[in-house]
Amino acid sequence: MRLALALPFLLAACSPVDVVNAFSGSDAVRETRDLSYGPLARQGYDLYEPVNARPGAPTVMFVHGGSWEEGSKDIYRFLGTALAEAGYPVAAINYRLTPEAVFPTFVEDAALAADHLLDQGRDVVLMGHSAGAHIATMIAYDERFMQSLGRSNCDLDGVIGLAGPYDFLPLNENRLGDSFPRATRDASQPIDYAEGPAPASLLIHGLDDETVHDEDTRLMQAALEVAGNRSEMRLYEGVGHINIIGAFAGLLRGQAPTYRDVVDWLDAGPGGC
Repeated sequence: MRLALALPFLLAACSPVDVVNAFSGSDAVRETRDLSYGPLARQGYDLYEPVNARPGAPTVMFVHGGSWEEGSKDIYRFLGTALAEAGYPVAAINYRLTPEAVFPTFVEDAALAADHLLDQGRDVVLMGHSAGAHIATMIAYDERFMQSLGRSNCDLDGVIGLAGPYDFLPLNENRLGDSFPRATRDASQPIDYAEGPAPASLLIHGLDDETVHDEDTRLMQAALEVAGNRSEMRLYEGVGHINIIGAFAGLLRGQAPTYRDVVDWLDAGPGGC
């Protein structure tokens, strides 16, 4: 009843994400804002923790999308509280964006965040949407990023890619050339690192996605399977690029089965390499 009365006024005054975030708080979730995993302004994260934590539950490190040029952890309260209510802590991170950063800098930032969480004694599952899925899978599949921090990609418990671009060369220079300079571009494709070893993967894509085509996920899944790495794929009819992530919100959960599939996969215990 409270939602029904308030929703028309909120929709008039706020963006849709403001509305879903406004109704995403929970007494079962402890929220801590603007923690740091590094010294720079964009090297921060928000932490969502279950008040009654599930023993042994991994922390989901969420990497936002935004074409490597925009986006913020601040948008994703709805996701953090949803997974924390299900028993999984969530660290929603920021990272440096273009033009300040180009590949591989934004991947290095996210790897530093994963290292920070591992240093806390947490088990870590990476999860990203769109550009964030690219970043998360680069860390999980290209061993060099975690090795540069004295770790292995097999220290990660798993990776979840939502509507991810995994095989997008050649580039449209006008759109992504600034984020992927020619000098490092050939090393930027997650599909090139499918041979692994790699932690367990869950790859999800909507078949109505007009921003990142589902072929990326199909090709990534096939490459992981050929290499003998554990991976599961979910393809959703009638689901586009935004509602695949928006469906974590309680108000929007009927738009796609993303939330249920992710929680079921985590409940099953993805495991490392």
